[in-house]
Amino acid sequence: MFLIAGIRLPAPMLEFFQNIQTFFPNREWEPEPFLFLPLVVIGEVSDPDIMEELDAGLLSIQTSTPATLIHSGLDVAQQGERIILTAKILSAVCDHLSVKIRHQAQRAGVKVKRICHPLSVPLATISTVPPEEVHNWLRIHHSLRAQEEEVYEFTLFSSWKNRETTDMELLTDYAFIPSCIMPS
Repeated sequence: MFLIAGIRLPAPMLEFFQNIQTFFPNREWEPEPFLFLPLVVIGEVSDPDIMEELDAGLLSIQTSTPATLIHSGLDVAQQGERIILTAKILSAVCDHLSVKIRHQAQRAGVKVKRICHPLSVPLATISTVPPEEVHNWLRIHHSLRAQEEEVYEFTLFSSWKNRETTDMELLTDYAFIPSCIMPS
């Protein structure tokens, strides 16, 4: 299975980004069906022993503070052949988590694909949208900002095929703040 470590978005932030997707002007803007903040593209893991070692390593990750997610605007990024509209996220703790997750995956014997930097939530594929239309849409919607949110855990996601697949499955949540009680 193909693994990605990331952050499930808190409900208010998730709803905000889903609302942004309703502002897309036409079908050329293909909304991402599953919104989350990718941290590390771990890659293909099929060996159960490596999976067990990875799980133990991810369980050991701790930070001294929760991660504050700050939405800092909208941007366009290229991933392979795809051009994607993204919501940029600022979070020093998430940057630090990415490094720790990558390190634990490497210790488990996984050849990690990449750390997702800069942090961003993919919102839509816009490969076929004319650049001037994208520019105008960004100019009109540049001031949209989600509220800051705190997160206390990261999630290991699985895709049946590869990172381009939008059919994601949640495998396990890993709390990285052991001394903090998470809000319900």
